[in-house]
Amino acid sequence: IYGYATNTKIKFVIVLQSSNVSLRDNEIKMIFKKLHAAYSNAVCNPFYIPGDEIKSKYV
Repeated sequence: IYGYATNTKIKFVIVLQSSNVSLRDNEIKMIFKKLHAAYSNAVCNPFYIPGDEIKSKYV
């Protein structure tokens, strides 16, 4: 389980199933940064309706 909190108190959680794949901390940080960027872009969109599903081809 990995967690990430932004300066605006938005929290992201990633839960991974334990398997043979080992991810390094810098890879997890990059995933969180991309997720945060996609979330920020969606929320800043004036046509975004809070609570709607966020879809991104970048994450």
